[in-house]
Amino acid sequence: MLIVQLSYFGLVFWFGLYMINRDVRNVRLWLAGLGLIVCSIGIGAVILLPHSQEHQTMAMPISKVRDICSYLPLVLWQGAILSAAAGKENKRSALWLLWKHGLTGLTLCSMIWLAFVESPIVYGVSYKVAVCMFFILSAVFSIGGAVSNEIKRPLPFYVFIYSPLLVFSCMMALNLLFPGDAWNKGTLMANGAGMLLFGAYTMIKEIRDQGESWLPDLFRSLDYSVFFTLIFSGQVALVILLGTGTGFDFTTLSTLMVSIMVSIAFQVFVYPIRALLDNIALMMFPKLRTERSKLRLVESVQVRIDEYANPEEMDDEELYRHIRRATSNLGNLERLASSPLAQLKLIDERIRKRGAADGVVERANELKSLLIESILQLKPRRDEQFGTTDEWKFYNALYFPYVVGIKPYSVRYSDNQLDVSSIEALKWFRTCVPERTCYNWQNAGARLIATSLREKNALIKAQ
Repeated sequence: MLIVQLSYFGLVFWFGLYMINRDVRNVRLWLAGLGLIVCSIGIGAVILLPHSQEHQTMAMPISKVRDICSYLPLVLWQGAILSAAAGKENKRSALWLLWKHGLTGLTLCSMIWLAFVESPIVYGVSYKVAVCMFFILSAVFSIGGAVSNEIKRPLPFYVFIYSPLLVFSCMMALNLLFPGDAWNKGTLMANGAGMLLFGAYTMIKEIRDQGESWLPDLFRSLDYSVFFTLIFSGQVALVILLGTGTGFDFTTLSTLMVSIMVSIAFQVFVYPIRALLDNIALMMFPKLRTERSKLRLVESVQVRIDEYANPEEMDDEELYRHIRRATSNLGNLERLASSPLAQLKLIDERIRKRGAADGVVERANELKSLLIESILQLKPRRDEQFGTTDEWKFYNALYFPYVVGIKPYSVRYSDNQLDVSSIEALKWFRTCVPERTCYNWQNAGARLIATSLREKNALIKAQ
């Protein structure tokens, strides 16, 4: 039974880390992944709790961790659902803002209070109040999100997302009527299963929207994690069993669980770790360091490329969406390499004309060059570097933030390394162009680029 519990604990923890690492800039994956990690910590507390009786000082803290982790994943789950309510023009619903600025603060305060209260009686009452409060808020947010005009989703979204959320919220509330370790354990295990299903739904949807393949990289990470954990944590378990002869106690079981978490985390973040170690070991060999970076890029991207992507068959809205995402990732070759736009016939023709070898990195660089050329074509006057009239707005909104790399709406951004025209553009953005207006101009400019690329690609196909 302990092996099954530890395997379940490791699976939930791995999937949470994997979702976060898959796209570190995606809010929905972050919230869903963090919810899974918190849920796995709660499952770990349930596993440790029977062994903590011999350490009276640890029983209460472990119980608090279990209780807090029973409702915190549902709050994060709710946030991930509401963050998906961003409209096509990046509008945030009132429910998302209320969750972000209200419910998160309330959750943090409840966690701090439950963590530091010492009286068992006060703690019991406080926990019941917190559970009732979050149950009511979860129901209100779920019903409000389902009927809101700002959040229009197909029926399966409500069936597979909101229904489990309400069911698990009810299970959490029933803990008040049926207190006991067995019910708490069942609730956490059920929450873990619900979070796994929700995480899978969210991840698949987000990755498909990005035009990437999700299954090969998922299986690769899962296989490697199981392999790493069996090798390293298996040795720890074997030493504990052979060395003590009495099985696991609180200390040895805690050590084993930490070993499992470290093994999984090392595998999930293996590419950033390898990059850090290569930068240290090859500090005096810049050329070799660059080659190693390219090899890591190819290795990580190849399992994410959708081999069945057909950008020529995309409709106008889908093509615009991928171009909009690609322009915002001009400095990220990994994102460009995994974009379906890298499979355009236009890219094939440009590589063939240059006589370059076809490859993942080459296609990413070619897509980057194509997008930069398309942005430069929006420039009204070739003999001027910067202008503020209406005919310059699409070029300015795309060129300076994405090609030059200025961040006009960041208070910490410095203009020390900018040329004269870029400094003028930075001042103009900050004084004359609201962030929302700049975003709209970028969208309009991306649509112009999408139209231009479709025409160029059609000419290539016609030849």
